[in-house]
Amino acid sequence: MGRCERLSLDRLEELSIAELRDEWARCHGAPPPNLSADLLRHGIAHRIQERRHGGISRETRRIIMQTSRSATMGNEPAASPPQRKLTPGTRLVRDWHGAGHTVTVLEQGFEYDGQVWRSLTAVAKAITGTHRNGPRFFGLTQ
Repeated sequence: MGRCERLSLDRLEELSIAELRDEWARCHGAPPPNLSADLLRHGIAHRIQERRHGGISRETRRIIMQTSRSATMGNEPAASPPQRKLTPGTRLVRDWHGAGHTVTVLEQGFEYDGQVWRSLTAVAKAITGTHRNGPRFFGLTQ
């Protein structure tokens, strides 16, 4: 296990800018960028946590790569990331005007407030009283 993995996150606060630059090089295997001490701490802390707990998921990595490719093709704006597939049993939680609302994804539709709904848009309308994009309302799209 390298020093990066042994370093505690609390200890990062005690390191000087020179020590942070050395630590960056050890953790990232590359010279440190010209960043403030605070940003170096964040980058090192992220790397430590990534090594301890794992990085981003394969699905998230795929979405990032797909979005990046779309952005570099031609002069068209980047396409929005593909919508993630919701699996049955997933719970979506939204706070609306101080009240919490929980929706459970079913095989066919969504359960909210003891009823089954065909779409998230219908659920969003039931919650807000106005037409809303359901996936956007529940934070699934931009």
